[in-house]
Amino acid sequence: MDLSFSEQDEAYRQKLRDWIAGNKDLATRTMKGIDDKGDRNPIQAMRDWQRHLYEAGYVGMSWPKAYGGYECSLTEQVIVNEELARAHLPPTINTIGLTIVAPTLIQHGNEDQKKEHLKRILRGDDIWCQGFSEPGAGSDLASLRTAAVVEDDQFVVTGQKVWTSVGPIADRCVLLVRTDKDAPKREGITYLLVDMKSEGITVQPLRNAGGGSHFSEVFFDEVKVPRGNMVGELHGGWAIARSTLDNERSGLSGVVALENNFKKLLELVEAGTRSGKPALEDPQTLNQIAQYWIEIEGLRYLGYRTLSEQLKGQKPGPQASVGKLFSSKLRQAMAKSALEIAGPYAALTKKSPHVLNRGRWVAGFFDSLGYSIGGGTSEIMHNVIAERVLELPRSVED
Repeated sequence: MDLSFSEQDEAYRQKLRDWIAGNKDLATRTMKGIDDKGDRNPIQAMRDWQRHLYEAGYVGMSWPKAYGGYECSLTEQVIVNEELARAHLPPTINTIGLTIVAPTLIQHGNEDQKKEHLKRILRGDDIWCQGFSEPGAGSDLASLRTAAVVEDDQFVVTGQKVWTSVGPIADRCVLLVRTDKDAPKREGITYLLVDMKSEGITVQPLRNAGGGSHFSEVFFDEVKVPRGNMVGELHGGWAIARSTLDNERSGLSGVVALENNFKKLLELVEAGTRSGKPALEDPQTLNQIAQYWIEIEGLRYLGYRTLSEQLKGQKPGPQASVGKLFSSKLRQAMAKSALEIAGPYAALTKKSPHVLNRGRWVAGFFDSLGYSIGGGTSEIMHNVIAERVLELPRSVED
């Protein structure tokens, strides 16, 4: 396992830093929601930002050139993720499309699907959401009930999905549906690509505890989906869904986000007090901060281990579940510490005239709770680790 960056990698890093320095005005304009035409349109501004990143060579770097990529190394992709996050630049708007949908299509999609969708994902032309979880099928995803009936050259889909990220602004959706109700639950599932503007789709935003509406419910009422939008084989969607979830959990971007949260927490500690004294003089606080730094570094090197295996052509293994589990716990612990250090004012929302840091800390705390659920619950991650790492007996298959 090689955990170091080469001289060539570091030269690439410096080139990227130069590009970042030369595009600060563009980044600032994007964060203000101003698009390339000068209009205030936050969603279009984020699409424009992703297109600029792509045209500069910093999106789709490891993708095949035939599908709009640059065929750069995964190491360089990690460098880009790290540097963009550390510079506090806007993220790509099409994260689900880039990190979850596209790798799945590259691995399992047919040529027509790749040519139709991959370049548009790179440019931010189409924003993708993920239609997996349902009211009765979250952790036990294979129990999903959204049904698709085959009629001639199309599927007719009826059902409901929930906790669909970016659903209100999505153009397209990767959708799991049940196409054989009599088969064992993992053998009767099919993987579809759905146009969110199709007749019969209703999107209802869900407001979370932090006040945002990042998630939504999506209802399908006899929605017609062309058979050409099926990925893989009929009833063969479960294996594809598993690879999709592995892609969701295997990246290093979460570590960089934790690193940024840690820096904000450290700034709070440097300015805060505990028991009437500077927080930096409190041994308990210092121990907490040191422990968080140690755990972030551990997660970073776990991510490097995953990257090293991917560079050898191997698929993400169970360590992706280890990283997802511990990063969720760490995010929540840091958010709780921030509230304790900031004191009572940290609980005020941004509408209060006495709010601290525009309500960042209370919103961050509520947001952190969702990481125990999204992308696979912590309980499921414990099961994966028990079965695939510790090799404990598997639960009885349904």
